[in-house]
Amino acid sequence: MTIGSNLCNEMSNLTFRKDRESKRSISQALTNTGSSPQENASHINNTGLSDDHMDRPSKHARIQSGRPVSVYVKKTEERVYSALCLSKLTLDCLKEEVATKYAIPKNMPVKIYKRTRKGLLIHMDTRMVEQFQDEDDFLVEVNFQNKEGIFEVTFLY
Repeated sequence: MTIGSNLCNEMSNLTFRKDRESKRSISQALTNTGSSPQENASHINNTGLSDDHMDRPSKHARIQSGRPVSVYVKKTEERVYSALCLSKLTLDCLKEEVATKYAIPKNMPVKIYKRTRKGLLIHMDTRMVEQFQDEDDFLVEVNFQNKEGIFEVTFLY
């Protein structure tokens, strides 16, 4: 063995012992059950976790409602995606952006659907639009129903 590997082994053993000494044993934890919540909180803060660490948002935090969300859409025959910027995560805002993108007259009613991977066709509502995350991408089908006089827009997941 070389001197470097011996030094590394000693360093890892030292840090292991130091970590072990700083932790409470189970018997200490059980005997201190009568302690106050302030004492328990001080032990938690002494373990090395800072308050800054506790206040960090999780990785999958929900998009704030005031922040615009970009959604990428394209028709199956198109090669490149286009961005729809939703200022609010509502069905009405999505309808406005789709109508603008695909030149649908404002006075024409628009129905928005979602087709799942299983092939289910679902009528979208605001709760479903609220689940959109920034930079989601979709294939879109736009059809005009002449009998009903409406545009149907289907988002394919």
